Amino acid sequence: MNFLNIKAKSYLGLFFVVFVWGFAPLITLEFYKYFSPTIKVCIGEIFSFIAFVIISRKYLKEYNLKYLKLGVLTGLFLALANITQKIGLQYTTPAKYAFLENLSCVTVPILMFFLVKQKPKFTTTLASIVCLVSAFVLNGISFSSSSWGIGETLCAISGLLYGFNIAFTGVYAKELKTTLYLATQSIVSIITGGIFSLILNFTYITDTSGIKHPIEPIKISFDPMHLLFLALSVLIISSMCWVIRTNCMKHIDAGIVATIMPFSAVVTCILSVLSGKDTLDFNLICGGTLGMIAIFLSSYDDIFKKRSKFE
Repeated sequence: MNFLNIKAKSYLGLFFVVFVWGFAPLITLEFYKYFSPTIKVCIGEIFSFIAFVIISRKYLKEYNLKYLKLGVLTGLFLALANITQKIGLQYTTPAKYAFLENLSCVTVPILMFFLVKQKPKFTTTLASIVCLVSAFVLNGISFSSSSWGIGETLCAISGLLYGFNIAFTGVYAKELKTTLYLATQSIVSIITGGIFSLILNFTYITDTSGIKHPIEPIKISFDPMHLLFLALSVLIISSMCWVIRTNCMKHIDAGIVATIMPFSAVVTCILSVLSGKDTLDFNLICGGTLGMIAIFLSSYDDIFKKRSKFE
């Protein structure tokens, strides 16, 4: 019974994260009025790092080389995923941004096989396929030049990179203090975000009119209200949700987590339609249904087949 309670709480925690992260793309777009994407990543991770250190202050003495090695590796994948995704959001719609993130469902089962020789279960594999199909159906994406641009490419790359973070976290971070581990990831993201913001600011491209300009000019607002809202959004959307997700991954298979997370894209689509940034159509309805089927399939083995062992 204790096992089932832990499982139930873990799944509830994941669905809470899914719901909150569904709001994230629209909130992020609003912040682009005041912060460039890489600067937002950098500043946001500073707030996250402070929060993680405060929460884990009692366990700082337990910090060791394992946290550093794993945190740097997964933190780099996470930082690169965040940066490519946040830049890509400027050139695509919130729905495509959200669903292309879920390409992690492709990389996670493959990595789990190579890391721990864990063969993907049939239902998890099927759920991953359904999840991937739902992402494309929901957005009507094809690989023609009219619908697949730089924004979609960057968001797709970020989805694959998120898969590396999920897989390595699921395999190697189960025994680590969550906040200490995430604090290390935040440090890596701060450094990586700062480096990329400088590179993109001082790398110039020439537009069609022959004028040179930075790929991404540094933009930052020092308005106290803007910084306050950014801090609050980071603490809720990033810090709190990452703690919840990482803890839940200690009790739920990483491949299943990678397949459950796509439901956040359904939330994003609903909000995007309501705000007029996307249109409700057949693709949205059909893709959303497929996403919910994928969620059920992903949890079938983990809940129903294991229950008999603990009854």
